[in-house]
Amino acid sequence: MKSRLMVIIVIISFILLSANALAAVDEHGNLQIKNDYISIVVNQDQKNASRFAVDVTGGDPMHDNDDGKPLIYGRPKPWTSYTTIKVDDTNYVFGGKTDKRAGKLGKYGKQVKAPYITEQGAIETVYKYGDITVIQSLSFVKSNTTGLPDTAQIKYKVKNSGDKLHKIGLRIMLDTMLGNNDGAPFRIGSNALKTDKMYTKDKLPIFWQAFDKLDDAQVIAQGTVKGNQVTAPDKLYVADWGSLADGVWSFDYNPGEEFMRKGEFQLDSALALFWEPKSLPPGESTTYVTNYGLGGITTVPGLLSLGVSSPAEVVLDKQNKSFPVVAYIQNTAEIEAKEVATELNLPEGLTLAGDEAKEKSLGNLKPGSTSQVVWQVEPKEEAKQELEYSVDVTAENTDDNSVSRSVTVIGPPKLKLSLSGPKKLELENRMLEPNPFEVTAKVANRGASTAYDPTVSIILPPGLKLADGEKKIKYLGYLEPEEEVDVPWMVESVGMEGELPYAVEMEAINTENESGMEFLHVPKLEPAAYLQTDNQDIKVGDYLKVRFKVANIEKLYKVAAELKYNQNRLDLIYASRGTLFVQNNELLSWEQDLNRNKGTISLTGNTRKEEDVLSDTVGILYFKVKRSGSANISFKDLLITDESGQEINYDQERLSFIIDN
Repeated sequence: MKSRLMVIIVIISFILLSANALAAVDEHGNLQIKNDYISIVVNQDQKNASRFAVDVTGGDPMHDNDDGKPLIYGRPKPWTSYTTIKVDDTNYVFGGKTDKRAGKLGKYGKQVKAPYITEQGAIETVYKYGDITVIQSLSFVKSNTTGLPDTAQIKYKVKNSGDKLHKIGLRIMLDTMLGNNDGAPFRIGSNALKTDKMYTKDKLPIFWQAFDKLDDAQVIAQGTVKGNQVTAPDKLYVADWGSLADGVWSFDYNPGEEFMRKGEFQLDSALALFWEPKSLPPGESTTYVTNYGLGGITTVPGLLSLGVSSPAEVVLDKQNKSFPVVAYIQNTAEIEAKEVATELNLPEGLTLAGDEAKEKSLGNLKPGSTSQVVWQVEPKEEAKQELEYSVDVTAENTDDNSVSRSVTVIGPPKLKLSLSGPKKLELENRMLEPNPFEVTAKVANRGASTAYDPTVSIILPPGLKLADGEKKIKYLGYLEPEEEVDVPWMVESVGMEGELPYAVEMEAINTENESGMEFLHVPKLEPAAYLQTDNQDIKVGDYLKVRFKVANIEKLYKVAAELKYNQNRLDLIYASRGTLFVQNNELLSWEQDLNRNKGTISLTGNTRKEEDVLSDTVGILYFKVKRSGSANISFKDLLITDESGQEINYDQERLSFIIDN
């Protein structure tokens, strides 16, 4: 159960990130979350269930042309984009079955949970494919170039719930669309792509962008495929939508072929990110994350319109040593621009990576055409501040132009974890107290930048288990600098004595793992069968309630007992089964036979299956007190066995008391 503090922290953090985010069902029946910049919608129909789309709401505050435009095609109901889960050699399409072209040839799994809004404001959907459980999670994150929450985070959490190893792969296919333009080039590095192209992991850019005209862009789209917010795919393909729609995993890929929709005569671009199959052991999980939304370009119009893009923040760490500065140059003049050249001017704190040249030549640029260049830039160790650089563009026969843009260099996230819980359990009335008990991990980010997708897992030894309803892994979404969160679990002892170790592990996409361990002393439990009453002073005429209980019995399956009571002082008026023989509101095997003349009652019951350790109520006896004096209720005969019929050892204790007038 989450503490009140954790809930408040998570809610406040989400509100700050989402910028007035709202959740609702839209006019077409899609589940929707939206903020001031973009909206994410998920199909709730039986067909195409869980497929999603992204639209612009307010978009770029400095740019009115993008309001209300689509980023991923999905009107009125998403169906053209889909995700493939490869389990061993079988390709499954995530979500509900389809009668349309996209993913029609794939296999499908079983819905575990329909699309719903989480406490953190994400839309999640859960499906199962044999042993493999997959959670699709869609939420808002900050763009790495705009610094605003105008980007959709697309996340898949995959768990192997079986008892054998499986090979798991993932493909995300996005039917990209820029407003009304379905054939705008993908701008990757120094290339503007209008034909099929594939990038391997070592050639991936941090981000790609797409727009139609630099001087009058309707929508500037951006996909972030590498860096501290996401898990880099093994391959990135750009191709026509028809080929990717038809091929559930492999598809008709033709390098250099235009984005003409397969089988038709219309430009229709799409992309696919591939994470190749890797082994996933039993009980283990893996997460895939990519971001898609709006891109940030600082633009200055002119005869040579100039736009520059780069990350708004750069984390100074060993993993990501450089970042790209991309310049787009569009010739808006009616004549050809001659000998176009660009120059990057860096401040102290930034330097060109490797053998990068400060100046780059573009040659001649035809009227209306756009070209682009990219520099790889490295921050220096001491550069933890906001830095401004500029890009100049010149030509022999047109006016020059210049753009300045800022980048903030910050340190990496640093996760810290402390673990707290009881040092020992006590024995009270033959039972462990407290049990279950709370274990809490205090998670903190002591670094200078956000930790993305932190997960916290608890590891328990034999003898300890999670209480019913608890989850081993808890997902925090993100952790801002200096943010602290308490992550609690309810844990239960199942009867093993000794010093038991338990641990918590924390990991995130963009930082090193942390762990903590503590020990819990569990005293020895003595197996017993006994009789118990809540009555303190027992008088003639009272009604007496007596519980027949067992405590700390291992592998209990059957109980057969004959109880004797003083029939001259007590009148047994009623007996009922205990909670030991009730499971999930179902009454299990139970028999009783009362002999008032002899003052005995026989009770027999079976559980459904053996439990490791049981402490529960076998039956309840209700007496009317008739006469004063000493009285007792005892076991005349008692046999407790496991499922094979083997007798289980235990101590037994009768109930004795004095009856007053």
